[in-house]
Amino acid sequence: MKKLIFVPHNFVFPEILGNIERVCEEKNFELIKTDEASCIENMLKNRASLALLSPLGYGAGVKNADFRIIPSFTAGFVGYSGRASLYFNQGLSTIEAIGSANSSDFLMKIGNILLSERYDIYLKLEQCKGDVDDILKSYSAALSYGNDETLNSMDITEDWFETFEIPLIAGTWVTRNEEEPDDVIELTNLFALDEIPEEIDINPNSEREGKILTRWNPEIKLAFEQNLELLYYHKLIPEIPAVKVFGVD
Repeated sequence: MKKLIFVPHNFVFPEILGNIERVCEEKNFELIKTDEASCIENMLKNRASLALLSPLGYGAGVKNADFRIIPSFTAGFVGYSGRASLYFNQGLSTIEAIGSANSSDFLMKIGNILLSERYDIYLKLEQCKGDVDDILKSYSAALSYGNDETLNSMDITEDWFETFEIPLIAGTWVTRNEEEPDDVIELTNLFALDEIPEEIDINPNSEREGKILTRWNPEIKLAFEQNLELLYYHKLIPEIPAVKVFGVD
């Protein structure tokens, strides 16, 4: 039976997936690119051998699974990234309704959390169809991937770091304790593009600087734990799970 590997189809740091299709073909793995919710569901139902999960996905397993984080490539954002944004209509005195075409995704939920934490705006994030322009016709604000500089927007990872002063961990490799594929650390390293540095500067010559932390390490683990605490505080996960690392815990 083929091993199934699940990754979000809109993951915000695709460089760590740069060679995954070739490696999966060589090793006879089945690669499934799908939405974040499906990645989580298939890990919980023991269908996936490996999945690229956010802290939200990892936290979903606290009562239902025994997950292990693979200490290899990850995606931690410090400051500006241009990977996900909150857009809003001009001339607003407040935001009264917010929509997203990806409302169940981690970064979209983080954007909504920031509205409450930083601006005291408490709204339900509505699922809707269409691009940002379409959403803004019906809602005063929209959460979406990318950064369209022609629109009024707020960068989610930048606003996160200004608010909490900790990295925002968008995703890391996760397996189940009972699965633990052979050579899993080497395998996930092979999935990435060659020679990715441990830190990548974003806009180094601009006022809006940021960086991507690309390797699991003690700093990332601490940030991951703090990300989980915030998700629990906002009732997005039922408990704060222990952060268990493959080969260590």
